Amino acid sequence: MLVTVRRPITILLLLLVTAMIVVVTVYTSGKSYSKIDPIPFEDLRHLSHRLAHRPVSTQIVAVIVMPIIANVLLFLPWGFLTFISLYTLDRPTMQTYVLTVLGGLTFSLAIEAWQYFLPTRVADVNDVIWNTTGAVLGAILGHLRQRVRFEFE
Repeated sequence: MLVTVRRPITILLLLLVTAMIVVVTVYTSGKSYSKIDPIPFEDLRHLSHRLAHRPVSTQIVAVIVMPIIANVLLFLPWGFLTFISLYTLDRPTMQTYVLTVLGGLTFSLAIEAWQYFLPTRVADVNDVIWNTTGAVLGAILGHLRQRVRFEFE
């Protein structure tokens, strides 16, 4: 059995995922102690510094690592659906990758710029990095979906 999802449905799913990302980013709130976190990979440096000097609780690791995982997973379906929406036989695959990654980067930058003006949110360069990483991984999965076929009996 072959399941075919037409391009308009893929684009509709992409729009739904985009709206979901916006809703999740706007409506999740917490106490903001600063408006911007401009240092790339500061969270990972902080974790490695703590791990090097003393044992660290699972809670501390979770507090640092979970936002990274969440940001990657938030943009993974977006990158997947964007790649599939943009991919055609007439367009070079590399161009589809570049468009998907630049789109993910631009979307993430727009969200962070918006968060800068929200009182309960923090604009963080690390979010842009991990969101873009999620878009890249999604694009790779979107490309691999052509090569991998599953058959269930």
